[in-house]
Amino acid sequence: MLNELSALSQSLAACGIHTQAWHPWIKTYKKGEALVGELNQSGDLARVSLLSTDEVANLRNIAPDFHNSFPGLNLNCPLLEVPDATLWNQPEELWKAAALVTLESPLAYKTKDLRRLGRLLGDFPLDEIAPRLVGDGPKLRATNAILERLALKRPDPESFLHALSLQIVAAAQDGRLPQALALAILYGKLNKKKPRLEEWKTTLIFDVSDVDHFPYRVADPAVAADWSRMLLASDSTSPAGAAPFVCSLTGHPDTLMDDKMPSPNLKILGPTVLMSMNADIPCQTRYGQTSTAIFRVGKNAVQSLNDSLLFITEPNRREKTWAGVPNGSRDQGDLLIAYLEEEPAIDVPLTGLFADIESSPEQELATYEARTAHIHDALRLREKPGKDSYIKVIVLSKIDKGRTQIVFSARYSTAAIYVGRDRWLAGARNIPNIAVPFRAKGKPVIWRSGYQPSPAEVMVSFKRQWLRAGQTNQSVSGVDLGSVYAILLEPDAAAQASWLLDRYLGLTEPLLIGLARSLSDKSSFSDLARKEALIAVSVYGILLLRQGRQKEKYMESRDYLLGQFLQFADLLHKLYCVHERKGSIPPQLIGNAAIPMALQSPRRAIQVLGNRMRIYLAWADRFQGEDAGLAKWTRKELGRLSAELKDENLDLRVSTNGKAELLLGYLANAKQSDKQEIS
Repeated sequence: MLNELSALSQSLAACGIHTQAWHPWIKTYKKGEALVGELNQSGDLARVSLLSTDEVANLRNIAPDFHNSFPGLNLNCPLLEVPDATLWNQPEELWKAAALVTLESPLAYKTKDLRRLGRLLGDFPLDEIAPRLVGDGPKLRATNAILERLALKRPDPESFLHALSLQIVAAAQDGRLPQALALAILYGKLNKKKPRLEEWKTTLIFDVSDVDHFPYRVADPAVAADWSRMLLASDSTSPAGAAPFVCSLTGHPDTLMDDKMPSPNLKILGPTVLMSMNADIPCQTRYGQTSTAIFRVGKNAVQSLNDSLLFITEPNRREKTWAGVPNGSRDQGDLLIAYLEEEPAIDVPLTGLFADIESSPEQELATYEARTAHIHDALRLREKPGKDSYIKVIVLSKIDKGRTQIVFSARYSTAAIYVGRDRWLAGARNIPNIAVPFRAKGKPVIWRSGYQPSPAEVMVSFKRQWLRAGQTNQSVSGVDLGSVYAILLEPDAAAQASWLLDRYLGLTEPLLIGLARSLSDKSSFSDLARKEALIAVSVYGILLLRQGRQKEKYMESRDYLLGQFLQFADLLHKLYCVHERKGSIPPQLIGNAAIPMALQSPRRAIQVLGNRMRIYLAWADRFQGEDAGLAKWTRKELGRLSAELKDENLDLRVSTNGKAELLLGYLANAKQSDKQEIS
């Protein structure tokens, strides 16, 4: 990870972009609302208020590790014991009990939690933070005032929790805090599945009650930069007599980084240690060394990496330089970073080339081409004659709480991006016309075709195993992101495409067979299954094209023609049932039932179908009703396909590509004339 982040840092520096220097202790808060505990000049808790999720997202905390933090802390809830366990689902009665809270009400805290809270109220901020934030800048005054008030009061944890409980009740009574939230803090969160009130955590941030006397309050987004400046200044002194050191990353003189690496709190991933090696695990030692001794780097270099990573993943750069992408095997997503090396801070949403950026329902079925057209247009406007531009792509994945790995890293020229996108779109079009009906209650059926999925959608599709003819699906381990990006961007990916298609067929065959069945009997088929079917046929086209199988050629192949034969067998069977069985169509038509056999043994499938179709062929020859023309045309097409298949080797096993081509042939919309399609 350090090498990739070093390249990012160099790109930013080359463009003259000066990132905010963030001390490793400066962290963002966890997502969600936060309580603000306002201390008066005597150090007493004077008031409690609430910050919204958006307000908290712009704030930072000083947290050197998971156990210590200031001015915010993780507050264990509930604060108080429930007066009566039977009141767990009676908020009105609980609120009556809350209104009677006193300084003697029993606390719900265990001894170890009280010790932790006592450390956060006294020892840590006063011994570790106060000496480092010595300064008189306007942005530091409120913070120093909080430290002085904590030192003056030295609150013990029990007294503080009782005072906090009273202030929470008062805040709810005054309308500064929702009553439901107040009850959750005091007594626990309601769990309807398990009849009880559960423990949880919220964020409490200390601030001054007399905020009008200070240029900046503590809970102001602007103050964290000054905290960082003071902390960095306190760390800047090199040990006396330290030997000269050259950083392994930059090659420049630096101060040896012999402490643990920074752990920036990244979007999607959470706290992310830049390099983590556990000395207790034998395989994580090298030549008898572990942790930072394995790769000797300088403090300034590491600081630059930390700042660059935080800059490129700032909230306002979402969907520009960073976005979430699916993980191949886990539910938690990965963090994708993409930036133009020559202009890493441009506002072009580069991540849209690799991840999905649509969010509104109106864009749900927008194609990959439509979603990325403006990105390509913006990139082309930045092209310089005779000079290639390059996009760096990095994907970070959380392995466990302490480890994060780079699971994909590549550098592509914009020319390769253009070619890859065009090739991907050509692959999505490398299929016959296959239309899928979408039904909305009270609205006419809409037939959709030609969907172009994004790489992220393909990743998700590889994580679904379809069962019971597309009626259900289950999660399975997917494929790694690099495999999908190779299909998008690598010039030679035939072997990769073959492997992916073989895997994908096993996941999607039941879905496509079920789709065809639903078109005949109008059975229920979820919108998710319909969209996945559109994605699946496009993926077939993409993977076939990467192996040189163009539709102009494979639509003349044995397996595609066999798929067509099965489709016409279904159509003839359906016409027979409509007219001879008064519209009573069986759950499965004969062509649909023969697909599994055809995928294994084409000759056997043709023989079985030939025997079963005799009655329907004879009926088509003599039928004179309303659909007589359609029946005779179907009969004729079956004869044509039989003649073409007669010259093929039906004993040859169906290859992986052949299975995909057979399914595409089976689903392709047949035409009786240029103006009429058969569904």
